[in-house]
Amino acid sequence: MYVSMNRLTVPADYQSHLERAFGGGGERMKDVPGFLEFLFLAPSEGDEYVVFTKWTDEEAFKAWTESEAFKRAHAGTNQNSPVKSDLRNYTVKAHS
Repeated sequence: MYVSMNRLTVPADYQSHLERAFGGGGERMKDVPGFLEFLFLAPSEGDEYVVFTKWTDEEAFKAWTESEAFKRAHAGTNQNSPVKSDLRNYTVKAHS
């Protein structure tokens, strides 16, 4: 299993925009080969959001990031966005 977590630092005046942009993300991803789970985590306080995706393996994640669907999903990304991103990927060694 493989996990990708994108930690997003979001100014307060941009948070509602980000929440709309990620709303329904899991539904849009459900037919992607190897995709298992999507969580969009909003902070109970502070400015850090987390986009969590779980995959069958690293190859499935990489195939998604290289796909036309990925490019379409990210086509509207604002190059001047105030959001700071810290993407980290993990191989799951154990789970319950």
